[in-house]
Amino acid sequence: MSYSDYLNNLLKPALSRSPLVVDLFAGYGGLSLGFQAQGFETHGFGIDTDSCATYKKN
Repeated sequence: MSYSDYLNNLLKPALSRSPLVVDLFAGYGGLSLGFQAQGFETHGFGIDTDSCATYKKN
């Protein structure tokens, strides 16, 4: 096996992961909940502490 084949095999993305959604300014996370219900992995980001606490509970 050549070195380039080795690297291509090593760095190949996992096919079993669900698509990733990044929710910027997520607020309370309603958009993320919809994506999660459809099987997407989501990561939300926000600044407001109350919104972030609610997002974590959801």
